[in-house]
Amino acid sequence: MAYSDKYLLVKKAAKINLDVDSGYAEFLKLAKENGIAKKRLEYYTNAYEAAGDSGLRALSYRKRMSEEVRESVLEKISEYLYNKVSPQHRSKIGFLVKAQYNRITIAEKRPLFGDSSRTSCSEFCQMRYTDFDNRWHLYWKRKTGKWWPYVPKNTVYTINDCLREIDENGWGCFWG
Repeated sequence: MAYSDKYLLVKKAAKINLDVDSGYAEFLKLAKENGIAKKRLEYYTNAYEAAGDSGLRALSYRKRMSEEVRESVLEKISEYLYNKVSPQHRSKIGFLVKAQYNRITIAEKRPLFGDSSRTSCSEFCQMRYTDFDNRWHLYWKRKTGKWWPYVPKNTVYTINDCLREIDENGWGCFWG
């Protein structure tokens, strides 16, 4: 499907009220008529609802961010994560931050329940940078292991906006 066709389809899908049975049926019908799986249309629609055209384009955008942007963002994230854990738990709970292409992925590292000699590491958020509009996009990890566009309570443009949304965790996607 060409991007322009996908964009128009998603704009139409985003207008459907899924809180009523007739809206859900309309959404399913739209997906079927356009030969797209319901989950795929949901994925695209979430990205569009999160950030419009930029959110939709961010799904497949993979251009490496500049070193300047990467360093600045990693510094802000490190400070945020350091302040997230109380001093008495810093020796037990940590975070791994991975920057790759235009993506920054954060994982929490903590002792395994029942066996503190071992640790577990769980990725819980990803932020993607689109340099065509200097915007950040926030994703959460579904139980399927797939990164999913996060539809924020407040508009997200900057890395600070992403961190605010993670902290507020309005939908319960990040901190449980």
